[in-house]
Amino acid sequence: MVSLELEARLDNLLSIAQAETADIDLFAPIIIVERDECPICMIPLHIKETETVFMACCGKQICGGCIFTHKMTDFMNGVPIHEMKCAFCCQPTPTKVTKALKKLMKKNNPGAFMRMADHYKRGEDVFQSDTKSLEMLIRAAELGYAKAFVHIGYHHKEEDMSKALEFWEVAAKKGSVQAHQYLAGFHLRNGDLKKSIKHERVAANAGDKYSMDAVTKAYRDKSLSKEDLTQTLRAFQASSDAMGSKDRDNARALD
Repeated sequence: MVSLELEARLDNLLSIAQAETADIDLFAPIIIVERDECPICMIPLHIKETETVFMACCGKQICGGCIFTHKMTDFMNGVPIHEMKCAFCCQPTPTKVTKALKKLMKKNNPGAFMRMADHYKRGEDVFQSDTKSLEMLIRAAELGYAKAFVHIGYHHKEEDMSKALEFWEVAAKKGSVQAHQYLAGFHLRNGDLKKSIKHERVAANAGDKYSMDAVTKAYRDKSLSKEDLTQTLRAFQASSDAMGSKDRDNARALD
């Protein structure tokens, strides 16, 4: 159960975010080249979270390719694994992650609040608290982090799906591929195939393979025209190319 204070913050957060995104089309394309870039290679970060790493030392989100290349260079130069440093700030990886995150939180780093929310959710290095986790998510959302709106929506999924949908729609308008996928799943389960496909197409256009597979299936099931499939395939390939690099391919292959 969420406290009245947190409910008020959530309502205020949602109201402000909905006003800010009121003029944005829910199904507007996600422009990959306008997304955050890796601070090292300057290539747009991949839409899959597993292909990027948040560094608790400097608060930067770095792509797997740059981390892989940096570690391989250190390895070839004989640097022991426990002495390898951050690819961006060249500082040692913090041994006390939550302490480092708290320092970043004082600087209003939204990624640090997201990481701390995960720590509270799992009770890792801090006491387990869903309430504290939600507080961290709210602060990250207040700082404009689209991913936070996705997680807040998921928090409401069991008790208030209508509220979850509102948060997911805000996140989708802010460019979250994951939000589009959650919305696609919801509409599919509730019999609105047309709307589900529209959300999957947005995610596929942004370079998500699973959504591209869903769009292809819709075409095979005769729920999508060949012209729409072709347009989506072209956008998917363009976005994939924009996020790709040899270093990222090497990191993915090793993983």
